[in-house]
Amino acid sequence: MARSKQTFAQQLLGIVTYGMPAPVRQVVTSRWVSTLIIIVVPALVLTGIVTISWTGGRPNFTVNKQRAEQVEREVEQQATRAAQELRSLQDARRR
Repeated sequence: MARSKQTFAQQLLGIVTYGMPAPVRQVVTSRWVSTLIIIVVPALVLTGIVTISWTGGRPNFTVNKQRAEQVEREVEQQATRAAQELRSLQDARRR
């Protein structure tokens, strides 16, 4: 069976997870999981939900639960506002 070409995300995570056990590397470097990681992790860092600190050459990830709850509330409020605006636009079109 021919191997498919790896995406950039798969190649990058293959390098990052070099010392990890093979089953973990297989999951992390799969096409969909690697793409998801490349998109989600920076978003979590930029929003302040996850912080990364380096100690002894190893990354230490910390999750800020309060910030996660705050971001969740903000997203819910924005989604509610967007739904209300969409409803009003649909109502205006019907008239």
